[in-house]
Amino acid sequence: MRQIIGPAILALIYLLAACRYYPGQPLETLIATGSHLVRSLPVAIATAYLVVLIMRKVSGATPAWPGRAKIFLVIALSFEFLYALHHYYRV
Repeated sequence: MRQIIGPAILALIYLLAACRYYPGQPLETLIATGSHLVRSLPVAIATAYLVVLIMRKVSGATPAWPGRAKIFLVIALSFEFLYALHHYYRV
């Protein structure tokens, strides 16, 4: 049960971080959030895939699916943090 709760909480935090909220405009919020996810998810997936390949090469074992999910979500949350820095603190 603990292997499911951890990734589920990380996924919820990721979705909250990826949400692009426009007050009073629910359709604009959905469009902006969907557009952001379409642009950012491939980068996070590719990076997580590379990390898993490196882990397999170094340790000789592949992480189980809950471990892969945690790796992906931590990388995706890190990218969201960097995207937020870029978006909100542009000069």
